[in-house]
Order: sequence, then C-alpha cells, then structure tokens
Amino acid sequence: MSRRLHDRPDTDGDALSDNDWENRPTLRQLLAPGHGSGVVQLFPEPPRAEEMDDELNWPAAIELIRDVGSRMRQARRFAQDVVQHSQAVLDGTMHRLEETERRLRLAESAARDAHLRAERAELAAQMADARARRAEEETELNRAKLAEAQMWLKRLYSSVQIEFRDLSEED
Repeated sequence: MSRRLHDRPDTDGDALSDNDWENRPTLRQLLAPGHGSGVVQLFPEPPRAEEMDDELNWPAAIELIRDVGSRMRQARRFAQDVVQHSQAVLDGTMHRLEETERRLRLAESAARDAHLRAERAELAAQMADARARRAEEETELNRAKLAEAQMWLKRLYSSVQIEFRDLSEED
C-alpha cells in the first residue's frame, strides 16, 4: 500500500510542500556545518591534548549532543520527506503507466475489431464478386439460350410459311 505526501500526519510541522522542495537543504548540508571537505561531520574535531583542561566541559558536551540530535532529527525528517516525495512520484508514474496500459488494451481491442470488420468486408466483397461472376455467366447462358430460341423460332416460322405456301398452292 503506497503512502502519499499528504496522507502522512504532520508530526513536527516540517513536511515539505511542492514549492519548498527546491529550497530544502541536502542531507550533507544538514549534517555538516562546514562545506569545505565534503566529509559529513557529526562532531567537531576533538581538542588537541595541549588544549584540554583537567576537567571536561559538560555543558558544551551536552550542547554538542543536543546539536547532533537536532541535526539527526532534521536529517530523519528530510529522509522521510524524500521517501514520501519519491513515493508520490512513483505513485503518479504507476498511475500513468496503468492508464497507458488501459489505453493500449483499448487500442488493441479496437484494432482487433477493425481487423475483424475488414476481414468480414473482404469476405463480403469476395462473395459479391463471386455472385457477380455467376450472374454474368447466367446472363451469357441466357443470351445463348435466347439466341438459340430465336433461331429455332425463325426456323419454325420459315417452316410454317413454307407449309402455308404449300397448302395455299394446293388449293
């Protein structure tokens, strides 16, 4: 189950908004007070042996521990914000991916339907072409039969005329 930036309760009031993201310090900046060496310093360099007194400076040590604790809490909040922002980006990307896959499935379905319709149309065109050829063949056959019938009728007519001429001459 994914968590979005706005789903998390704001525990310390330091949650990042989208506009604050660019202005947020890096983890290295939070942990290292100096920017020179590139090494993350949690504690300042220890004092040299000649600088140390016989007694420890407890208030300074407690302040140092508080400072380190504060930086660690800031770093933890920053890391949580980074994780939440990354999760929000991932969720958005996954949503877009799912939407793209859905559109792809719809497009593939539409393409299959169009392909089936094209195949049906091609089959219908082939059947229509076959019917047209059969109709042409039948027309040619009917023309041949008509020509034969007309020729037969002409012969019959001439035979009838000859018969009538012969009959009229006999009378």
